[in-house]
Amino acid sequence: MDRRSFVLAGIAGLASMPGPVTRATAQSAYPGKPVTLLCPFAAGGAGDILTRVAADHVRAKRNVAAGVEYRPGAGATIAPAQIAKASPDGTTLGLYSISPFLTVPHLQKVPYDTLKDFTYISIYAYIPIALYVVAESLLNNWSDVVKFARDNPGRFRWGTSGVRGAAHIATEAAFRKEGAQTTFVPFGGGADAITAMLGGHIEAVVSADYGPQLAAGKVKLLVLTGSEKLAGQSGLPTFKDLNYPISTEAIYGLFGPANLPGEVVSYWDAATREMMATEEFKTVLKTASANAVYMNSADFTANVTQNYRKLGDAIQSLGFNTK
Repeated sequence: MDRRSFVLAGIAGLASMPGPVTRATAQSAYPGKPVTLLCPFAAGGAGDILTRVAADHVRAKRNVAAGVEYRPGAGATIAPAQIAKASPDGTTLGLYSISPFLTVPHLQKVPYDTLKDFTYISIYAYIPIALYVVAESLLNNWSDVVKFARDNPGRFRWGTSGVRGAAHIATEAAFRKEGAQTTFVPFGGGADAITAMLGGHIEAVVSADYGPQLAAGKVKLLVLTGSEKLAGQSGLPTFKDLNYPISTEAIYGLFGPANLPGEVVSYWDAATREMMATEEFKTVLKTASANAVYMNSADFTANVTQNYRKLGDAIQSLGFNTK
């Protein structure tokens, strides 16, 4: 499959060897300072896990002082906004997820330009976003959800890990096509939405944060919002299967401010590929119900450019309120 386009398929849809190390090169070689990775989501969700695995890898294997800071809220746009203004020296990077780059900028004003203000470094994971309910729910499949929502206008309450993100927009588009009136409840992160669902305050969550709860038998998945099937859940329909207007997976990787030096991009690209071969990374994938997928900087940048425009066209054609 062409990894440049699979993420939104449903809507259309090593550095060079160093020379001898001298005192001068040792002082200037990247990274010479601590590195901060910004996570645009609250602690406890898939985004948190997939940010920490990158920081943990370079800290353990490359002796880099790397730490994670959390910037949740505002549709996951706070971290990108901070990174867009950061110095392009590789000391401030962030976790990429599609919503703050591909959907939110089409729906509200943001203090950055997706296509101009960032360097896209590498992608290393994706998770099929799912709509899921508590294990004991009487809703056992997507058809049950649609019927309940049609029969009980406004009573089906659901939340996502970010307002106006890809999961929100894709699911709202699906409900509109089905003629179902529902109630969207905003949350600051996937963990908060799950807590509300487990407490009976909403009926469902649409996010990529279901891994631990699914493994513990606390939730059941009813539909996938993208085009990719999930291992062990091959019977679940996808939004692409159902011919809904938008289908999308969550992809995760690293990005930084515009004009990052090639040295920085090469460093993190190599570190990403090293990380993906480790048992620690495989364990993280299992915990998050994620899959490995790699894109280098060129492919990653092309993916963002292509899908930013496609998703913008889809949002406009569906008549969503835009900025």
